[in-house]
Amino acid sequence: MNYFGHTVLAVRRGGDRAFVLGSMLPDFATMIGARPPRTEHVDIDSGMRFHWKTDEAFHRSPTFQQLTRQAVAWLSTRGVRSGSALAVAHIGVELLLDASLSGDEGAQRAYLSALDGAAHEELGRYLTWASGEQRVRFDQLRARLLERGAIAGDIAPETVAERLRRALAARPRLALDDAAVLAARDWALAARPGISACAAPLVCELASQLP
Repeated sequence: MNYFGHTVLAVRRGGDRAFVLGSMLPDFATMIGARPPRTEHVDIDSGMRFHWKTDEAFHRSPTFQQLTRQAVAWLSTRGVRSGSALAVAHIGVELLLDASLSGDEGAQRAYLSALDGAAHEELGRYLTWASGEQRVRFDQLRARLLERGAIAGDIAPETVAERLRRALAARPRLALDDAAVLAARDWALAARPGISACAAPLVCELASQLP
């Protein structure tokens, strides 16, 4: 599950801003090529633990497994190599789920509030990254996400494909060539209705499994 999906579930659990931030931090760490930061803030730490429990339930979910199998099959028939198809399926389904959940106004407010509160002089001071460079990369990511604003529900297939290309660019065995980027774009357009239909039931399913 991607970071906004984690926000949706964290809000359902009644978490405060620090908990919501924690629920997204492992994904943010991955996005900057880092391990999650250490923290002694109880609510941030609880949010990170909630993230990992959520991911365990999400990856076991029959719905997620079916969506990714369908995506891999679709991409494979269009010539995308197996490793790249698996990566696009996994990340792409999560991106489209986030877009499908964008109508949750409470989660949108919590998402932006947590990002805003992650400034170094606020909750950010409780985050200990492994290096100063990682902290800078996190601050840069946070600034980009705040500039982007609320999660878009009408995300363009081209945008999905470009985010997939960037996410996999540093991994030679998974990186997308131009043809694979076009296939990912076409898959995003074709798959969005089915993923959207699954989003709300999937959230309810996961919420029922989480403490």
